[in-house]
Amino acid sequence: YDSPHGTAYLPFFGAAGEGAPEAWHSHEGSQSKFSTKVAWWAFNIVNEYSDLNFQLINKDAKAKATVVEDEAETLVKECLAKVEGKSREEAGLELAACGNAFASAKVAEWWDFAWSLFGRYSRYGITVNESETGQRMQTYPKWWLESAEVGYTLWSANGPFHGIPETARPSVQLLAEGASQAAPMLLAVAFSVVVGAAGFQVGLRRGFRGAQGSCEGAPYISMAA
Repeated sequence: YDSPHGTAYLPFFGAAGEGAPEAWHSHEGSQSKFSTKVAWWAFNIVNEYSDLNFQLINKDAKAKATVVEDEAETLVKECLAKVEGKSREEAGLELAACGNAFASAKVAEWWDFAWSLFGRYSRYGITVNESETGQRMQTYPKWWLESAEVGYTLWSANGPFHGIPETARPSVQLLAEGASQAAPMLLAVAFSVVVGAAGFQVGLRRGFRGAQGSCEGAPYISMAA
């Protein structure tokens, strides 16, 4: 188990007389240490690889999981039929052996499936054989390529350099509209400030000259404020 969208659910009986196979509780690996001896990694590696082209690769994973789970439903009925009439202890051991053998086999099968994906979907192609027509290129849907969240159609040398989330786009649009509407107002205010400052300087000079002319011969000297 890793993620529901890329997992095949395997049956483990609650009445089993033994624990799950070693791959389900092995310490050979962890989330920070890869190991083919740990069942979790078989499913995780498929889901990780699906990120290359989720639409294509996860489709195969879901189809494979459906086959495994259909087999599991049949197995459960067979295992339960085997323990009819047996004691609780015998039934527990039988259920453990029946379920664990199936789980181990399916995890080994899932590893093989994971390796097959590397060959089929590597090099951003879909390879089915080595003939001249055995490979075709992977394609991405037009809606995805043109999505603003992906960002291919928005990119420019001056930005943005990434997609814009759908929830942020209205805010970005409003900000852009607000800036375009505010620009003429700011220009008008700046022009008014420049005109006002020029008028003040002209008035100040005229006042200073007038004061000098009217105060000739006076017992004091006029000074600008």
